[in-house]
Amino acid sequence: MSARPLPPSDAHMDPDAAPDADAHAVPDTAADADAARDADRADLLAERTEELRELTARYLARRRALLLWLATGLVAAGWAAAWAGWRYVAAGDVVSVALGVFLLALAAGLAVPSALAVASGARDDLEARERLRAWARSARDRDTLARWHSPGRALFWLLPSLVLCCFGSASAAVTAAGDGSALTLGLAVLLAGTGALGMVKAVGYYRLVSRELTPAPEVDEPPHELP
Repeated sequence: MSARPLPPSDAHMDPDAAPDADAHAVPDTAADADAARDADRADLLAERTEELRELTARYLARRRALLLWLATGLVAAGWAAAWAGWRYVAAGDVVSVALGVFLLALAAGLAVPSALAVASGARDDLEARERLRAWARSARDRDTLARWHSPGRALFWLLPSLVLCCFGSASAAVTAAGDGSALTLGLAVLLAGTGALGMVKAVGYYRLVSRELTPAPEVDEPPHELP
């Protein structure tokens, strides 16, 4: 994550707020005061735009989506191997038990590291989302939106995730209502959960963009508590 500090409170981004006494000398005229405020706000908006650009590129990186889907596939393969392994072990004969133990070990080798990788990625996403929200809520400037908005990356996350979530949810419902196996139900739930993760990520980003395009309320918003 970026080592830069979190954004200042909303009051420092307010064009009507007084400039920092330590950063600017006391102005002699009202025109100097306005120029100082404009320069201060311009610097803060430039820093905000750069931070949002970097955070958006990391948060919505396509490689993160590909890694999530790869990890999901490995977890699914592990679940299938575990299901088959238990069936072989239940058979009772020596050869079947040996094959079942091998499949269970393979399942653990596939599923455990992949699940840990997904958990680590989710933790990093939470941190990135908090920083992204903090910087986005520190001001509103639709003129700089084009410099950090990434509609292609957002759609890359949203559309496949929507398909996975819908397909997985429908499959889980059909399997639960019928006589489907635990293998099918587990795979369906896994797909639905993966799709839900991607959708939450994309929808949260679209909410930030929508806020940027919405005119600021007449009454100042309370300062956002930064993480």
